[in-house]
Amino acid sequence: MSSLTLNYTPDRKTELTEQDRAYLWNLLRESGSKAMPKEMKVFVDGIQFSLDAYHKRALEDPRRRSAREDLRELFMACRNEKNISKIRRRFLRLPLLAREELIRRAKLRDLSLNFKLDQTWQGLCAWVQTSTDEDLLTKLPSIITGGRVWSYGQKRKNGVNSAPHVEPMIMGEFLRLKPIGEPMVVSKSAHKGGHPADAATNDLIAELALLWIEVTGKEPPQARSNKNPFAKLVYYVLGMAGVSSPQNAFRRYWDAVKRHRLRPSNISAF
Repeated sequence: MSSLTLNYTPDRKTELTEQDRAYLWNLLRESGSKAMPKEMKVFVDGIQFSLDAYHKRALEDPRRRSAREDLRELFMACRNEKNISKIRRRFLRLPLLAREELIRRAKLRDLSLNFKLDQTWQGLCAWVQTSTDEDLLTKLPSIITGGRVWSYGQKRKNGVNSAPHVEPMIMGEFLRLKPIGEPMVVSKSAHKGGHPADAATNDLIAELALLWIEVTGKEPPQARSNKNPFAKLVYYVLGMAGVSSPQNAFRRYWDAVKRHRLRPSNISAF
């Protein structure tokens, strides 16, 4: 097992030991890869970068993720809500981290929006409660978001697409933006019990799969246990990352791959 320590801090960079590098090289050789030292360096650098990204995301305060979601809901309400009073009430209920982000955004947007704004939470609340409906629906979304992308409608189970819409960038992330053709999930089946999926771990495995394809030129062979070289790689790196249940994480990855391959595609329609 890797000699990396698990007491990771955000300012620490992952460094693989010679033992780690030798093990990874043997896995590539076991897979039949003829990767040269240059490709091996890219592979190792990619794994180190992926581990850093994993730790940064895994250590993120869940309250920050919640704040991003609250701000997205407020943005979408401004785009869709006909009852303006509900938007004003929703604004007043925002949690602390969401409020801090809005104050920061208001300071960035004040000049470009060309209106005088008391850049405190009390000032924002006063503006939201007293502004005209037109001003609120025009300017509040611009304060909330740091960017926008167009999301095509997602294909539902009945074959009909949901309405295309704008997805906002909130606190550096685009939330809920799915690939074209991703099927809608019925709410009651979105969570089937047990622990919620660890998104940071899922992303780490997906990145390892991409690195594997780039270096070996082959798709990773499917397996639930650590019997083939790619599976051994995943278990090894998850061990370095301190993931408590690599078996469940690997199962989630292959389940996601299966759903991706079975999903309907409407790319040709655009």
